[in-house]
Amino acid sequence: MILTADRRNEHFDERSAELLKSCEKLARESFRMSTMRLLFFLASLLFLIPYIVAFRFFVLLIPGILCFVTFVFFVIKHIRINNNLTYYKTLQAVHDEYIARTVHAFESLPDDGGDFGSANHDYSADLDLFGHGSLFHLLCTAQTFFGRKKFCDLLVSSSDGLQSPKDVINRQEAASEFSSDLWRMQSFQAEARIHCRKILGPKLFLDHISRPESFGSGIGIVRLIAYGCLTAVMWVAFLISVVLQVNLYPLVFAILIIQLIITAVYYNRNKLVFHSTEGIHRELSGYRYLFEKIENSEVKSLLLSNIRAQMLDHDETRGGKASDQIRKLNTISFMIQIRNQPLLFLLLNTLFLYDVYCLYFLNQWARRSGPALSENLESLGEWEALGCLTMMGVIYPECVFPTFRRAENMNHVAYFSARDMGHPLIPIYRQVRNDFELSKGIALVTGSNMSGKTTLLRTIGINAVLAYAGAVCCAEKLELGMMRIGSSMRISDSLEGGLSSFYAELLRIERIIKRSREETPLLFLIDEIFRGTNSKDRTEGALLVIKNLMKPWVVGLLSTHDYQLCEATRNEKDISFFHFSETYDEDGIHFDYRLSSGVSTSSNARYLMKMVGIE
Repeated sequence: MILTADRRNEHFDERSAELLKSCEKLARESFRMSTMRLLFFLASLLFLIPYIVAFRFFVLLIPGILCFVTFVFFVIKHIRINNNLTYYKTLQAVHDEYIARTVHAFESLPDDGGDFGSANHDYSADLDLFGHGSLFHLLCTAQTFFGRKKFCDLLVSSSDGLQSPKDVINRQEAASEFSSDLWRMQSFQAEARIHCRKILGPKLFLDHISRPESFGSGIGIVRLIAYGCLTAVMWVAFLISVVLQVNLYPLVFAILIIQLIITAVYYNRNKLVFHSTEGIHRELSGYRYLFEKIENSEVKSLLLSNIRAQMLDHDETRGGKASDQIRKLNTISFMIQIRNQPLLFLLLNTLFLYDVYCLYFLNQWARRSGPALSENLESLGEWEALGCLTMMGVIYPECVFPTFRRAENMNHVAYFSARDMGHPLIPIYRQVRNDFELSKGIALVTGSNMSGKTTLLRTIGINAVLAYAGAVCCAEKLELGMMRIGSSMRISDSLEGGLSSFYAELLRIERIIKRSREETPLLFLIDEIFRGTNSKDRTEGALLVIKNLMKPWVVGLLSTHDYQLCEATRNEKDISFFHFSETYDEDGIHFDYRLSSGVSTSSNARYLMKMVGIE
């Protein structure tokens, strides 16, 4: 584990120099191989063309053949060198992205997870989990669809309330193990980027293998033998007709027609199967390579060991090693790909009933290994997602994994306490860190515009998300209970949905209140409650919300400018008050973003209006 930022940067600089040196060396070797293959190709032409065209001297043939064989040797060697060069260039790009993450250079990171964003989720939009500059954008190193999806699931897992501290601690151990060998992680990511280029993966095929009976429907071993005999009769009749001059051509022609009819029947019945399998052999080859990397890994943590054991399948209860399973499927997929050419399709099926055999072998594979493929790909996704969690420790090497409060009484599980906590999406040189503890009830947060109220709510929420995912949190110390998260922060009207911003906020808050009635621990975050209505309704509405959320298993923060609300709740024993403040001088307004106890009494709206020219 890298212990300090300085030590991390030193390691990264050394790694960058090593990768650059390797790329330059391979580029020079590639140029030499290119030159050598050209020279020997020209030399082979110099000897072979005169031999073929004019002289026919044997003395020209031998050196010509030797030069051509040497040319082929250099071609093969050049291909290998170029493959290594591609690998090291990809590895260098992956490493550069690690460095970009440490300085929050989002423009250099390729995957922002925007396709996973949802305005209807309990908290993902409010806490900037997906999209440009998001937590996903900062941390995601997954290269396959399955890894990206699994990492997304980890970030939004707090909404289902089904996790246990043990699940999270297991992920922490796996992430910690990965962090001890970052270069191994980078190698895996580079290989995945090279070999698995389709962002959605073989989704259509996976849909079919969930129903293995659909593959090669109606083709059993007896029928396959019958079809084989039919083809054999046709070829025997053809040979007898040619060799013995016996006219069996009508029989040959009749069998050809029958085989065309059989091909048409099976094609129409299984065209979706063919379509789902065509063109995925390259992708499958990439997944096989990643499976082999996992199978050959030496790991100790429980989750990583379980994934590796599943891939290896020593007792063959799931069809054997994952890499062997997918290798066989890759061969079948390649066979199906061959028939994609119309002329080959016609010849192969007319003469050999090629589709029938493809469907039969695909059916046999699906029944034996089909269910395991989806599980293995999900495990690959989990492997990659655990690697994504490691990135928080790389970016913030001096921060820690959170701990989880446990209690027999669920009333004590709703808890959040942090020391020196910052927002992980803010570069460290701009962070202002705060201590915060909420052991029960509701915290009302007040302060002027732009003073830091919303950032505090997001900081607490996003660190809770990291904690439940299994990552290092952006804090010196963090302890919390296992809670669901609900938020109401980014609220906008919807012309399409016919919703005003106020009504949209009501729906979000109603969802939080509904969650609170389930008697499971809940952390809620409500920013500027009911900002879209008049002061009287805002105060009365906020008091009603607080009344509904004052439950032993609920804790949360509510930011507001409504000082009447603070006055009305001042004597409530389970409500605490925090605020941010600012100072003014001749240079303007200054925010320190430091959280303090109590209620703010300042307002800077008039000052800010004056700053922009509204007086």
